[in-house]
Amino acid sequence: MALEFIKKINENIHLAVWKIEEDLDFYLENVPLSSIDKNILEETTHPEKKLEFMAGRMLCKTVLHELRISEQPIFRNEYGKPQIPDSEYDISLSHTENYIALTVGFKLNVGIDIEKPKAKMAKVAPRLYTVEEMSYCQDNLVHFSKVWSAKEVLYKLFMKRELDFREHLRVKPENKEWTLMTGTIQKGDFNQQYQLAFYELEEYFICLNLT
Repeated sequence: MALEFIKKINENIHLAVWKIEEDLDFYLENVPLSSIDKNILEETTHPEKKLEFMAGRMLCKTVLHELRISEQPIFRNEYGKPQIPDSEYDISLSHTENYIALTVGFKLNVGIDIEKPKAKMAKVAPRLYTVEEMSYCQDNLVHFSKVWSAKEVLYKLFMKRELDFREHLRVKPENKEWTLMTGTIQKGDFNQQYQLAFYELEEYFICLNLT
């Protein structure tokens, strides 16, 4: 098994990470899928995407069992967000290369993103970041990547599409270590602020909301 850890962030939030070490057949044999997810898997043609999808479902199954939350298969809703049937818990998944990250929130909407700093983050920044966000980054690749990751978390929290990363999503670092940020979603009548936190994992970092 490749469960790296389950970490209690606070009374309402858990973080878990899975390292993909098994092949697709292992997951197919060990993970029950909802009817919705069966259709998604059948429509997924790329082998790597199939593996990531099934590893994510394995992580959910393992963590939800360990935390005694649910034994039912999760499903993907109309906006693409994973959900637990008939539950007060919310979940969010993210994957990159060999890792899958999961956050579980009790009576709290959650979002998560796992990233490794990449040069492309700085290249796309002028199109997706505000002037203030560009100034925060100061040509630092890690900072560019963390702003991107924070906006990904905000996008998953809103999860209704039609969001402009520069116009509707704003982030601001709250300390010099860039371990905490304030994130704001503002679109139409919706205006919500969140506290976002970052956690290191080898050359990767994980971003998730605390509020």
